[in-house]
Amino acid sequence: MRKVVAQRLAGAVVQVLMVTLLAWLLFYVIARFTGASPAQRIAGKNASAAQIAEVSKMLGLSKPYWQQYLIFLNHLIHGNFGFSYVQQRPVSAILVPATRATASLVLGAAALWLLIAAPVGAYGGLRPRSAGDIAGRAVAILGMSIPVFWLAPMISYFLGYQPTQGKLAGLHLLPVGTTIFPIGGYVDLGANPVEWAYHLLLPWLTLAIGFAAIYIRFIRTLTAEQLSEDYARTAKAKGASTSRILVRHVGRNVAPTITVLLGADIVFSIPGLGFTGLSAIENLDYPVITGVIIVGALVAIAANTIVDLLHAVLDPRLRRVAEPA
Repeated sequence: MRKVVAQRLAGAVVQVLMVTLLAWLLFYVIARFTGASPAQRIAGKNASAAQIAEVSKMLGLSKPYWQQYLIFLNHLIHGNFGFSYVQQRPVSAILVPATRATASLVLGAAALWLLIAAPVGAYGGLRPRSAGDIAGRAVAILGMSIPVFWLAPMISYFLGYQPTQGKLAGLHLLPVGTTIFPIGGYVDLGANPVEWAYHLLLPWLTLAIGFAAIYIRFIRTLTAEQLSEDYARTAKAKGASTSRILVRHVGRNVAPTITVLLGADIVFSIPGLGFTGLSAIENLDYPVITGVIIVGALVAIAANTIVDLLHAVLDPRLRRVAEPA
């Protein structure tokens, strides 16, 4: 197991170094050949000569390239992503809230779609072609057919806006001004956990519907396959209860695959930093663009590494492959 952990961590370190090197090359070396120095781009188009000189000195742009990269890497290690002259504040002060909000959205939605998909999918695999299985598959097909860009405004309108007009499902059932769910806004988890969850319920629900639909079918298929294996039939013949077979036997074999799929979905469903990055691109805010690229890559690398390690813990076969004979 130690060898597996060491290999995964070593791979993660190499990936981080590659990402930081590519980001540095893109914005600090290649940018030199596009008509403006990195210091000019970072300081902004309205920067004075003194500001440009200050930025150039801070980045060590007069030093050899390898020293410039080490300075850049040292700043990142200490959490210094630079300074946004467009927004007049450190880049870390911009990225930290955006990353925290993104994590709240994605992880909360993941928990919700698993709570929906796990029991529905497991029941469908346990009782194939039953009324519950048919209903679950119908819901899954419907969920996968609805695009998020349509679902999000519909949920916001019917559960957020209509109640403020005294309507529920189009009927006048509520007093005007009723608020069931907030349409917008975000409250940090540390400020008020209840308000944090309350403001994220609709976004969680929007993301969870589509992913839960996919997971229902996936868990159903995996559960049905595992229940047809010899070990499951043997456990049943020995008198093990259905719940024990699902939890102690089938669950152990389904969990590694679900973990990998969940990790991939979480990584590729991180749009929160996208708004910050898009705004930075529109304003040519190069330090923020660089920070978004690096933070996004770091999140992906960290998530993939954690998933690999969990997969190794849950699936003993991977540990045996890594161990010397």
